[in-house]
Amino acid sequence: MKKNQSKINNPLNIKQSTYVLIPQIKELAKTMSQKEVGEKLKINKKTLKKIKDVENIKFRKSYLPMGASKKSIPYADRYTDTEKIEMYRKRKENETEEDKINKRKRDIKYYKELKKDKKRLENKRQRDRKSAISRWNNLSQEDWEIKKQRDREYQAQAKRKKDLN
Repeated sequence: MKKNQSKINNPLNIKQSTYVLIPQIKELAKTMSQKEVGEKLKINKKTLKKIKDVENIKFRKSYLPMGASKKSIPYADRYTDTEKIEMYRKRKENETEEDKINKRKRDIKYYKELKKDKKRLENKRQRDRKSAISRWNNLSQEDWEIKKQRDREYQAQAKRKKDLN
């Protein structure tokens, strides 16, 4: 008999303290996904699903309230300043010396690769310029005049664009 009465009083079969959170869940559901709400309020996934089904709560599926695109709400707007500070502190508390050393190594490797890519690009430009010059050296006098005329027109266009800006 007692079990039946408890089911009537507690149709979701969840802790009484969780019932207090339902209005807050409804409010957060407008701007947050189900996973984010669960993490923020520290509610079990199954409990949150029960509440969602019974209360007919619609969580956001993407970052836009209308559900258009995930990239629409920028990171800065997703979390309050205090939440960002707390997340940063947690990350820094858990960081070890080994993590710092590994990060430094990754940064050094990244910048070396970046430098190589810049050198590679510059070398490619130089090769392209040399090949272009060698192509133009083999031209007849008429073609050379046409090339010079094109160059003048291009430079004039570039100057006009620069003046407009």
